[in-house]
Amino acid sequence: MPTSTLFPLDRETLKPAKNRREPDLMLRRVVILSILDSKAVIRNIPFRRGLNIIKTKQMKAQGGPVAGHSVGKTLLMRMIRYTLGEPYFGTEETQHNLASTPGLEAAHVVAHWTVAGNDWAVVRPLRMDESSESYCVQCNQWQQAIDAPEQKLPHRYFVETVNAAVLTDLPTFTLPRGRDAKWLDVLAWLSRDYQCGYRKANEWRHEDAHSGPTLDRDENSLIMQWLMGMMSADEVALRLKHTDLLKQRAEQKRTVDREQKKLETLWESLRERLELTEDAEIEDDQPSLASITPAKVVTDKVASLRRLRKERIDQSKVSELESAHTAALQQVTDAEGAIGECRGTITLLKRQIAEYEADPTKPYARCQADPCWMSERAKKAARDPAKDEHLADFRTQLDTADQQLKEAQREKRMLVKVAENANQQLETEKKRLADELTGIDQSIGQWQGMEKEASSFQSLASSANRITKKLKKADRDYDESLKTLDDLRKKDRRKLNRLSEVYEQILQKIFGAKASGKLQVDGNGLTPVPDKRLAPSGAALSVMTTVLAFDVSCLAASVYGHGQHPRFLTHDSPREGDMEGPLFRRLFEIVHELESQFTDTESVSFQYIVTTTSEPPKDLANPQGPYVVETLDATGQDGRLMRRVF
Repeated sequence: MPTSTLFPLDRETLKPAKNRREPDLMLRRVVILSILDSKAVIRNIPFRRGLNIIKTKQMKAQGGPVAGHSVGKTLLMRMIRYTLGEPYFGTEETQHNLASTPGLEAAHVVAHWTVAGNDWAVVRPLRMDESSESYCVQCNQWQQAIDAPEQKLPHRYFVETVNAAVLTDLPTFTLPRGRDAKWLDVLAWLSRDYQCGYRKANEWRHEDAHSGPTLDRDENSLIMQWLMGMMSADEVALRLKHTDLLKQRAEQKRTVDREQKKLETLWESLRERLELTEDAEIEDDQPSLASITPAKVVTDKVASLRRLRKERIDQSKVSELESAHTAALQQVTDAEGAIGECRGTITLLKRQIAEYEADPTKPYARCQADPCWMSERAKKAARDPAKDEHLADFRTQLDTADQQLKEAQREKRMLVKVAENANQQLETEKKRLADELTGIDQSIGQWQGMEKEASSFQSLASSANRITKKLKKADRDYDESLKTLDDLRKKDRRKLNRLSEVYEQILQKIFGAKASGKLQVDGNGLTPVPDKRLAPSGAALSVMTTVLAFDVSCLAASVYGHGQHPRFLTHDSPREGDMEGPLFRRLFEIVHELESQFTDTESVSFQYIVTTTSEPPKDLANPQGPYVVETLDATGQDGRLMRRVF
């Protein structure tokens, strides 16, 4: 290979580390099967060490159908991530469409990986939520994973193997959210979502991509610091302590500020309502002549109002009127009983009269049972000679009963009026008393509200005083922790300078010898800081300086022996992130130049996979390879990744 010109002669020459002979993680092949059969191949894509380009067929100069979009570039990259442990290989829509397309219902992806020198084949179904069917086989031929099912292991075993290979030499790092960092957190950096647009170095996953749980950007910066070897075990422990101190300090400060504002707001209003003088103060550990206890003032007032309430109840006529009303109601009830007796007597007399008129012989029959009953002639002879007198007597009794009924009804009406009058007087007195008590109760309620407010105010004042003391101590602890962390980071400054040197030289290779930039580590983690002249408002420069150049710098630094980056990196169509063509081509040239520093292809210790709809530099764009590993074409079915539209 030609001699590298990436680094100027006036600087220390950086050479690939001899103890890093291959990537910790390397993809050798991706095979897509229509069914789980080694002969049912839809697509078979080999990969190499170093630069791997997946490009799309270019349109003819005179125009024609679009050849570069919707061909499967992103789907392929998602499949690669899927075999590395991500839960999904695409958006929900993509997964559903693929699984429901005839001929693809049972499709699988197979990936041949080398992890820390050991070969693995990973097999995963291209269906939604079929993780139980995913598996891996330790072998160097992908067909063995299909044809030798007795060697199958659960897919999680492969993910654990990758996790161990990539992270074993790193100290255990607990994220601010409380869990340890893991392989999938690192994978997110190594394989950014295309939808993120390559805007920020610490922005890796987009919610529309359906990539699974993600970290926030601050946590991503810490992951980058950790992976690049800029976070020792001591710093991890100190950072956890520092994070806790920061949280405690911030919470205490928020509490003090909040309670102090409450004190200022509540006291003026409370003092006026308590009718206190302007010089009144809350009684504390050092009481003065002007000190008062608001809660006691309110308690005394509430007690006074309650005594007044009891006096008003005792002085009212409610009890007396209730007794009178009850007696009146009893008289009405007695009158109703008398009316009922009169009506019963009247009913009885009317029935007797009716019976006598219907059969006047009945009272004089000798024998009323057949056959001794009198003949009709005998009955006629036996008529009551005093019939008229008897009837007159019955009617006289009936008239008397009617008079008694009317008298009882008049008595009831009179008693009802008496009861109504008694009730009216009672209700009037109740209303008067209720109105009077309502005013007192409202005053009691208002003062009780002030009682709670006064007690809360006193508690708030005491709490603010205690927390203010705690805040002062937290400030001292935080400053001491910050100094300790800064002292510890100074020990790693040489490492950071080496990383920054790689970053700046790559910027100079892209933008010229005057370009500058550095990497910095602070409380937020690892961050690229290009010279402001290289990161104006233009999106293309921002993408290159803060994302792509940074990613490639971290990859290159690991090649040179700095940090624990696994030297595996993918970029999905970064050209489409508003980047200018010349800048984009420099990305390929830089990676190619990094590869050229190795004596032969088999000693290249990194792997970079990139998809593009733009043509790479001419000397790297040969569709027959070695750098172009696959060319996709949307102008025909066969040119698409799955060889069909779905």
